[in-house]
Amino acid sequence: MSDQQIEEFLAKEPKVPVKFNHNVQGLGKYIGSAKSNNVSANQCVELPFYIAAVLFKRRLVTMDRPAFLENKIVNALQVNPLNVNLRILCPQFYTFAIKYLELYEDPDLAEILIKSKKIRSLEIFDRAKRIYEDHNEFIEKLDDGEQLMFEKQRAICEDSYVDYLRDFSKRS
Repeated sequence: MSDQQIEEFLAKEPKVPVKFNHNVQGLGKYIGSAKSNNVSANQCVELPFYIAAVLFKRRLVTMDRPAFLENKIVNALQVNPLNVNLRILCPQFYTFAIKYLELYEDPDLAEILIKSKKIRSLEIFDRAKRIYEDHNEFIEKLDDGEQLMFEKQRAICEDSYVDYLRDFSKRS
């Protein structure tokens, strides 16, 4: 894997604010700290989620809730999940939300995410059936997994419609 590929991968990864529990010498240059090459205890830095998760499991850092799961976003998902543009927040929103919940048990957040996923999934399936309507504005608000769900459901509906037309024309 080239340096450019690694940088592109890390750019897609959501960042999470963490605080180190100990002083770490020489880490500053790797995480873009302009102040120093060292990271002091309780200094807040943003790391890619997968790195933060590993450090959190080893109790080397404390991790704050990621920006894409802030209270205002969770409240918006609770009020009307169809209006929330998850693509802007985090292209893999539900994937990383699940990974976050694996680290932090938060039953209230889990319940809100499950309900919002159900409502959004029902809307995805409903819109996928309407093959002659333009759904681009809606699709742009979906995270990667939801877009894939829409594409697969749309393909199934289109195939079923073609089969229906073929069978109908044979009867005529």
